[in-house]
Amino acid sequence: SCWSASLGYPCCKSCSVYYSDNDGKWGIENDNWCGILSSCTGSNASCVGAQGYPCCQNTCTVYSTDADGKWGIENNDWCLINKS
Repeated sequence: SCWSASLGYPCCKSCSVYYSDNDGKWGIENDNWCGILSSCTGSNASCVGAQGYPCCQNTCTVYSTDADGKWGIENNDWCLINKS
């Protein structure tokens, strides 16, 4: 079921996590927040972006490291590299 619907947000079609809070994991689709379904598993579902940036989808090349973790670049923007 779509847990985020009770908060006024649809559930995501993808499993890319951009943010996590006490309600659950959140994604962005069509420039709007959406809830990540509990059925999402794997590296995308376990990685939570930082500072408003998403997790990297296809890169493991590290360009910078800070307290949030290791950073890569995809689509000409920063992304957080999954720890796994």
